[in-house]
Amino acid sequence: MNIERLKKIHRYSGIVLATFFLFHVINHLFAWGGPDTHIRVMNLFRHVYRFPPVEVILLLCALIQVVVGLMLVWQKGFRKNIYDLLQVISGLYLSFFLLFHIRAVLLGRYSWNVETDFHFAAWGVKNHPADLFFIPYYSLSVLCVFIHLACVHRQKMLALKITDAGGTYQQQATRQSVGIIVTGMVITALILTAFIIA
Repeated sequence: MNIERLKKIHRYSGIVLATFFLFHVINHLFAWGGPDTHIRVMNLFRHVYRFPPVEVILLLCALIQVVVGLMLVWQKGFRKNIYDLLQVISGLYLSFFLLFHIRAVLLGRYSWNVETDFHFAAWGVKNHPADLFFIPYYSLSVLCVFIHLACVHRQKMLALKITDAGGTYQQQATRQSVGIIVTGMVITALILTAFIIA
């Protein structure tokens, strides 16, 4: 398939997943209000993303992201630019995470008969030695989304050559991308801390 068509498919499915991710992150940040607050917000959001047609679309988009992302890596390979490299590495990790995380959630719901709520997610980060796996596993997933988005944002800014009085468009694109990554680091730390102490 044409690489430009693959990029377009990857971009559109990515927009759908990024929208879900935004609400998922907001939900997780509510863990600062305690497990009950987190679960109330989650149940509110579930009216949308567990509506069967929406859930099917989300699952299809996740599968498309993984398959098409791997096809793009295969065709484009690793580039010398650090942002291209970060985009590929973060995308590969997200492919791994999506497959395993979705599998765990579906198994929890349909096979293990457990509620996949705050307590399901928090168990791994609150119990030793499971925390040795789950803290990096969850932390990298959130951080890699922000890294991936930062790299895509930088590409778009460079292509559009948008600038203002604050420097060249290359400097601004890099500065904004670094800002997105730093924001991701802060949000990752807030979510993990909330889950550990709640």
